[in-house]
Amino acid sequence: MTKYYNGREWLFSSINRLPIFKNSATLFSSILCIRLLNSLTLRTFFQADEYWQSLEPAHMLVYGYGYLTWEWQQGIRSFSYPLLYSLVYKICSTLQLPYTCIIYLPKAVDAIIASIGEYYMYKLAQKLFRKEVLARLTIILSLLSSFNWYCSTRSFSNTLELHLTTIAMYFYANSEIQISLFLAAFCCLIRPTNAIIWIFLAIRYISSHNIKHSFQFIKKAIIAGITMVTFDAIVNRWYYGSWKSPLLNFFQFNVGKGLSSFYGISRPDFYFCQAIPVLLLNFLPAFLYGLFTNESNMAALKLLSLVYILAFSFIQHKEFRFIYPLMPVFLMITSLGIDRLLQRLSVRVSKAVVLCTIFFSVLVSVDFSLWHESGEIAITGILREKILKSEQYKQGKITDVGFLTPCHSTPYQSYFHLEPSVANIWWLTCEPPLQLESSDKLKYYKDESDLFYDNPKGFLNENFPDINDSSNTAPDTKYSHSWPEYLIIYHQLEPMMHKILEGLNYSEDERIFNSKFHWDYRRTGDIIIYHKGN
Repeated sequence: MTKYYNGREWLFSSINRLPIFKNSATLFSSILCIRLLNSLTLRTFFQADEYWQSLEPAHMLVYGYGYLTWEWQQGIRSFSYPLLYSLVYKICSTLQLPYTCIIYLPKAVDAIIASIGEYYMYKLAQKLFRKEVLARLTIILSLLSSFNWYCSTRSFSNTLELHLTTIAMYFYANSEIQISLFLAAFCCLIRPTNAIIWIFLAIRYISSHNIKHSFQFIKKAIIAGITMVTFDAIVNRWYYGSWKSPLLNFFQFNVGKGLSSFYGISRPDFYFCQAIPVLLLNFLPAFLYGLFTNESNMAALKLLSLVYILAFSFIQHKEFRFIYPLMPVFLMITSLGIDRLLQRLSVRVSKAVVLCTIFFSVLVSVDFSLWHESGEIAITGILREKILKSEQYKQGKITDVGFLTPCHSTPYQSYFHLEPSVANIWWLTCEPPLQLESSDKLKYYKDESDLFYDNPKGFLNENFPDINDSSNTAPDTKYSHSWPEYLIIYHQLEPMMHKILEGLNYSEDERIFNSKFHWDYRRTGDIIIYHKGN
C-alpha cells in the first residue's frame, strides 16, 4: 500500500488515477455525458428569464403563437441568443418531432454548450497553473459544484455568457487574440455588462505591450466589434422587421432611466456576503484560503474578479447569476486553496473532508435540481395532459386556464405547446412603468401582481365577474378576467381563496409539491389546481 505523507499527496494521486483523464477525447466525452444527465434530469424552476428571454421568443417565432414580454416588444433584447433555440424548434417543426423533443432537444443543446465551456475551463487551468493535477482538480470541482449542477445547463443568457467567456479567456491566455475578441464581442452583445471583463483585460494587455502590439490589439478589437455588431444588427433587423439597437435600448432602460431597480434592490455587499457564498457553498472555506495564495498567474484574475464584483455592486438590481461568468476563476482559486490546505491535513482527515464535500454537493444538487420548485415545471405537463384528454378538446372547444400567481411563475408555450385554439392561458402581469423617465417614482407604481397580492379580495371583486353572475362576463376594467375552467394558486392563498372558489363551484383537482421554503412568500408551499364544475 502506498504511503502518503499528507492529504494533498493522497488526493492528487487519486485524481491522477481517474479514468476520465486518459486522454482529451475521454475527458470531453465524460464531461458531455455528465452534463447531458444533468440537463435532461433538471426539472426545477430557478428564474423566469430561463424561459421567457430565450425559449419563449424562439418558440413563438417558429410556431407562431406564444407571448413576448415587454423586453421583446420594446426591442431591448437581441435575438442573437434565442436564434440558437429557433434552429432547434425549426428542426422539431420541420421533422414533426413529438412533444418530448420540443422539451428535451433545447436541453441537449444546453448540455453541449456547457460541456465545451467546462472543457475549455480545464484547458485554461492547464495554461495558468502549469500543473496538470491542479487543472484536473478544477474540472472535478466544476462537476461537483452544486450551483453548476443547478445552473450551468439552463437556457439563461448568463449561462452562455459564462461558457463563451471561459472559451474566450482560454484563447486570450494562449495569445490567439482575434478568436478571443470575436467571442468577447458576441458575449457583450448578449450581455452588455460582460464588457467589464474585456475592458479590464484590454487595459492590462495594452499596458504590458509596446505600441506596435497595442495597436494590433486595438485593430483586432475593432474588427471583432464591427463584425459582431453587423451580425447582430442583421439578425435583429430580420427578427424585429425594422432596424433596432437592443444595446442602446438596454442602456437607456437600465442606466439612463435606472428602471432596473423595478425588479428589486439589494444591499451594496450582496455579491460579497450572499452571491459568492451561494455560488460556492461548501467550497467557500477553500476559496477563501486560496485567495491568499501567491500563484502569480492568478493575480490578474483575482483583481479582475474584484473589479467585476465592485462594478456590479454599484447597480441596484442584483442577482446571483450576474457574476456567474466568474465561476471558473472562483473554482481555480478554490483548487489553490485545497492544494495548500491538504498539505496541512493528515490523510485520514483529508478523506473525511473530501467525502463530506462530495456528499453535501450531491445532496444539494439533487434537492435543488429535482425537488425544490419542481411543481412550477411539473404543472405545465399535468395541465397539458388534462386539456388534451378533456371533453372540451374532443369537441374542439377552447379550455381557459388562469394563474393567480406572481407573473411568469412557470414556462409558457415552450412547455405547454398548445395552440390558442386549444387553450387560453393567462396569468397576472408585471410590466414595468416604461412611461417613467427615472426611477424616482417607482415606489408608487403597482403592477397587476402587486395589486392582487396587496388586496386579493378587492382585486377579485373589481376585476372578476360577480359570484352570482352566471354569464361569467369579464367586467370592463384594466385587468379584467373571466373565471377560467382551471385556476391555479400557491398554497399561501388557499385559506383566503377556499370560500370564494367553493361558492363558484370550484373543487381541488390536484395538489403538486413545489417547495418546503421560498424567499418569496407568495410562492410558498404546494401548487393547487382547481377545476370548475358545470
